[in-house]
Amino acid sequence: MPTKDGRMKAREWLFYTEDLTLATLGESVPRPQRRVMWTVLQFYWDTPAAHFELQPQPSRSLIEVGLHFEGRAEQNEAWAARITPHTAEIQSALGGAWELEEWTASWRRLHRVYHFDHLTGALGREVAAEWAKAISLLWPFAQAGMESPSPNLPRLMAAASR
Repeated sequence: MPTKDGRMKAREWLFYTEDLTLATLGESVPRPQRRVMWTVLQFYWDTPAAHFELQPQPSRSLIEVGLHFEGRAEQNEAWAARITPHTAEIQSALGGAWELEEWTASWRRLHRVYHFDHLTGALGREVAAEWAKAISLLWPFAQAGMESPSPNLPRLMAAASR
């Protein structure tokens, strides 16, 4: 329950933002499976190694949102390689705060960071809208079995911008 000034605890904020995100996703996005590890929420489809992640970090006053590739190094490289040719289009649709990076020696991610003073409902609504837009656009890139979602990228970008 939010405090009188609207502040929320991390898990409360996480589940609030999850509910808003799922309510915003269009019918064209298959419902993901979910995994929760205290204040880390992951959505995935056919493999947990490729997942969308939402993680508020109150001790650092930041929230990380993104598409993470945390499988075998060669698979992570293959997933990232499918995104690389579309980075400019993706940043055009989602904004320049999103970046594709080599997160560790083997893990890759396309993500953005939010900075905050307090976790609030207003912040949850802002992050949920952005996360839902990213998932709507990028979910095919999280599919292990798809060769490349690029033929559908213009349609996905149009749908995500609605």
